[in-house]
Amino acid sequence: MSPRDKENTERINVFFSSEILEKIKSLAKEKGMTVSGFIRFVVLEYLKKA
Repeated sequence: MSPRDKENTERINVFFSSEILEKIKSLAKEKGMTVSGFIRFVVLEYLKKA
């Protein structure tokens, strides 16, 4: 995944239950990623397959 071009991005807010957020944090940590980077990665991978 390459660095994002900030000119072509938008910020959004998403809400997760505390249980889901803890799972996301755990998976991000396992992969050495930030939470936001992990969420972005997961969404982009999903969209590649859609």
